[in-house]
Amino acid sequence: MARQGPRPALLLPLVLLAAGLAQLGEGATYQDFVNRHVDYEKTPINPERLYCDRMMQRRGMAGRTCKPTNTFLHAPEAQLQAICGRGGHHVPHPRYDNLYESNDVISGTLCTEAPGSRPNDCKYRESPVRSRVTVGCVRGRPVHLQA
Repeated sequence: MARQGPRPALLLPLVLLAAGLAQLGEGATYQDFVNRHVDYEKTPINPERLYCDRMMQRRGMAGRTCKPTNTFLHAPEAQLQAICGRGGHHVPHPRYDNLYESNDVISGTLCTEAPGSRPNDCKYRESPVRSRVTVGCVRGRPVHLQA
């Protein structure tokens, strides 16, 4: 029997899957999702207008680079996990088949980078939000918050 060499064509689906998860998942782990997007109950910060500045810094999204936008959700983890099951419904998308929208409205804070912000001195504006949220799910847990 002749020895067969590597089969790059067999690796292609795995590479595409990994690339798709990386694009959709901002790291594609539940713990990354929690770090980036969950703040329940909302952390009290004085003065309130510095909430986004402090939270973005604490969560590692403001430092040598400033993440332009981020949303913190003020809902329990159990409610957010449920979006990937009975607490949400599948959202058709041309590229992804793992997007789910919450059945319930969820409160959050949208942080947007402010003019004059610069690395190591990131500044943000905050806006309260209340809406249904769409998440990318992997193994029944959210890993990405869809803008």
